[in-house]
Amino acid sequence: MEEMKLNVTTGDMKITANFEAFEKWIEDRTHEYDGVVFTEDQKAAAKKSVADLRKTKKSVEDTLKTTKKLWLEPFEVFSDKVKALSAKLDAPIDYILKQVEEFENKRIAEREADIQRIYDENIGDMVDFLPLYKIKSDKWTNASTNIKAITKELTELVNTVRTGKMAIEAMVSEAKEEALCKFKATLNLTDALDHINKYEAQKAEILKREEARMQAEQEHRIQAEIERAKQEERRKIAKEERIRKEAEEAARVEVKEEIKTINEVAAAPLTMPESIKAVYTVVGTDAELQELEMAMNSLGLYFERKNL
Repeated sequence: MEEMKLNVTTGDMKITANFEAFEKWIEDRTHEYDGVVFTEDQKAAAKKSVADLRKTKKSVEDTLKTTKKLWLEPFEVFSDKVKALSAKLDAPIDYILKQVEEFENKRIAEREADIQRIYDENIGDMVDFLPLYKIKSDKWTNASTNIKAITKELTELVNTVRTGKMAIEAMVSEAKEEALCKFKATLNLTDALDHINKYEAQKAEILKREEARMQAEQEHRIQAEIERAKQEERRKIAKEERIRKEAEEAARVEVKEEIKTINEVAAAPLTMPESIKAVYTVVGTDAELQELEMAMNSLGLYFERKNL
């Protein structure tokens, strides 16, 4: 179809008026009021002057509106004719575009089938982890993107995510499942591994505090047991000392009673053998020393024990 343009003729496009004469008339008239002072008696004249000036002002502005309307009338007619011409072009444009749209829809449908085929051939065991809607790129349906580029991008993504998934699964951590869920949702391996590292660091800190608590409790129990043993030993020593003193006192009383009895039976003064004070150093167990003290008590010997 031969190219054709709409040629428009606008004439000289001029609007003329008696601007200079009207401007001089306005200046002459307005100069009449220069320095004029109205009195109270001239109030009516002042109001009439204002009304006359406003009437002139309105006539000037009305001229602008009227001229604009007259000026735009041919333009409005011209505009309606141009719009009518433009409307005549809409029908073939819409008709052709509909066909182009059908061609494009068919091409996109074929490309969608190609994308699904490439996905099915390469997704393997990652179907649940990487559904197609999640990884599909809008540019894959563009005519400028070829099948080879789509295949390369999709397979690289699947391999990368599979490697990341295997890396997380290989880690020994109670947070592994949560990390897998996070990776599955975001496909960000760094964030998933960081989740595990933070969990393990927090767990280590908790275990450290628990070990410190248990150690403190153990030390407290040991110290309490040591103190209990010391108290028990002090009670035992105090009891043994009390028993020894009671035995000594009983021995003294028994010796005095025997001497008194002998004196009374003999009815005569007795001469007591001379007492000899001797020091012995005896080494033995506590039980052996107790037996020795009992023997000396039975003999009526006075003794004093000093442990070295």
